[in-house]
Amino acid sequence: MEKNEKKLTRSDINKTMFRWYFSTEISLNYERMQSISFTYALMPVLQKLYDTKDDLKQALQRHLALYNTNCTAGGLILGTVLAMEEEKANEGNISDEAIIGIKTGLMGPVAAFGDSFSAGTLQTLCILAASTLAAGGSFFGLLMLFLGNFILMCELVLTTNLTYIKGREAIKDVLSSRLMTDVLEGANILGMMMMGALTASMVTLVTPLAVTFGETKMKIQDNFDNLIPGLFAILVLFLFYFLIGKKKVSISKVIFGTIIVSIALSFFGIV
Repeated sequence: MEKNEKKLTRSDINKTMFRWYFSTEISLNYERMQSISFTYALMPVLQKLYDTKDDLKQALQRHLALYNTNCTAGGLILGTVLAMEEEKANEGNISDEAIIGIKTGLMGPVAAFGDSFSAGTLQTLCILAASTLAAGGSFFGLLMLFLGNFILMCELVLTTNLTYIKGREAIKDVLSSRLMTDVLEGANILGMMMMGALTASMVTLVTPLAVTFGETKMKIQDNFDNLIPGLFAILVLFLFYFLIGKKKVSISKVIFGTIIVSIALSFFGIV
């Protein structure tokens, strides 16, 4: 008797993507990171592909191994795993170790790409734009936040479907392509430009201090503005970068420290 081939539908893939997207951080833990969310996302597909309890049990066990990567760029791995599980259920020529190895080996490079480009650039730019609009009293600030999430969702859909259709080899082509290198470089340049522009427009540090020479009173702020406009703001940015990037000070400590220092400097009339 000819064996019926099990084929995943568009609905199966979409359900897996959305289950993964909305549960990624919910069950995050230090022992296995995102493995529970990944297994939860795949469960309907695994139940469809594997008829016996033993096969389903093995599938659940291999996906409960340690797993951690960027959510939306992680579609590159998600689509690959879907293709491999489908082939394993039909042909049985893919081992458990191969599936686990693909996940483990790619979760680092995919996380690096996703955290720098998706979360570190695309999402950050949308949040900064939304903050700027909101600070100006524009309702479009809220829409910009939704736009950021929509872009990330599109990334997840594209990467998952791409790797599911093309299989395991597609992810190597995507990550090693010249186009991806150019996109990352351009995104980093754009991000730095946005950070500089937003620092100049949103970070404010003004001092009323003045120096008196005889009968002449010279304000420090006016002289620095004539020499290098926005100097104090950029110094604050470099200080935060030094504390967070070089000294590994947590963001919460930087925020509370800024509030305390600001209150103290204001009390003494320095700023």
